[in-house]
Amino acid sequence: MMPTRAVELRPVHEDAAPLVHAVYRQSPRHFERIGIEVPALADVEREVEAILTDPQRRAFLVQHAAETVGYVDLKQRYPDEDDATVTLILIAEPHRGRGFGRAAVEDLEALLRHQTARLYAAVYGHNPGAVTFWKKLGYRYLKDGGPTLSWYYKRL
Repeated sequence: MMPTRAVELRPVHEDAAPLVHAVYRQSPRHFERIGIEVPALADVEREVEAILTDPQRRAFLVQHAAETVGYVDLKQRYPDEDDATVTLILIAEPHRGRGFGRAAVEDLEALLRHQTARLYAAVYGHNPGAVTFWKKLGYRYLKDGGPTLSWYYKRL
């Protein structure tokens, strides 16, 4: 399929839980890989509430042509004051391979460039596809954070 560049990062808002949940439901392999069930809507509602009350967390819906195709969750000022860490970028399985993930990360880098020195990516589980994704975007391996967590980074 032809790569598609145009995405919009829309900040998660209080009514976004059903949209995030829909991305999760369309991504069962992600949850299998990390060894958990797809979260229930009530769990996603609590997560969105936690994001909105934590000044260090930001989350975005990845949208294309008014459709939510993915989700990005990050923590600012982590691990250090000048850093940010992407804890999850998830493009729904039906939308993968069209450039949405790359476009979302490039837009996120542009958004953070003047306020963040380094952007980290946490890769959970055995996920060679995610490792390849981050490396293609210029991220370098930093360290393992345990048997199922690897860290990558890029200076912005």
